[in-house]
Amino acid sequence: MNNYELFHQLHHQAGPFILANVWNAKSAQVAQAGGFQAIATSSGAIADSLGYPDGEKIPFDEMLYIIKRIKAVTNIPLSVDMERGYTDDLDELNDHIRQLLDIGVVGINIEDAQGEDTHLAKLRSIKSYLQKTNRQLFINARTDVFLQKLESPLETTLKRAALYHQAGADGLFVTGLQDADTITSITAGTTLPVNVVATPRLASYQPLADCGVKRISMAAFLYRATYKQLEVIAGDISNGQRFLSLY
Repeated sequence: MNNYELFHQLHHQAGPFILANVWNAKSAQVAQAGGFQAIATSSGAIADSLGYPDGEKIPFDEMLYIIKRIKAVTNIPLSVDMERGYTDDLDELNDHIRQLLDIGVVGINIEDAQGEDTHLAKLRSIKSYLQKTNRQLFINARTDVFLQKLESPLETTLKRAALYHQAGADGLFVTGLQDADTITSITAGTTLPVNVVATPRLASYQPLADCGVKRISMAAFLYRATYKQLEVIAGDISNGQRFLSLY
């Protein structure tokens, strides 16, 4: 079984799998050593670690270098947060996909913050490219309906799920969810495996499993937690004039 097949299988097993979101080679190595079955990049974490704001402000080539380093030191499935694809030009988007596939990436997230029509065009273009080149990539279609506070969010999400599935999406990533009932309604309303981010209100595995979720990710929270600890250590050294927190 190759990494793409393993990644696809993880989305269709009985319960959800936990995906570690990483931002550099070392965090990826730690996640793999910690027993995670797959890893994914966090675009926000990578951008922030290099001094860029989130939201496609980092040049694609710089992000691609980080992805190459992550892939070079790990051997488990790697998915990439592509935000909106880092371009609106479909030919350029397909070239981005080609470069990721050449590295060995097995999946992507791509978001619909620009609206469903633009998103559908990008999904169809990627799917067509994959079919023409006979290559495999797990497309996790991210919908920001709840995050953007659009009208009738549940109904709109389920409508988009059907459209995205028809356009070639392999999974559905719904952001901004806060309650178990809504998550259950979404998983029951689509045949796509549903991905959510663990939140303070839904911070345990079993409640999300009970909702029918198939993939639990951490977005930039793992990155933030890591650097929050670094801030504590730096403050202890600077203010306390002691170095014990290093050891």
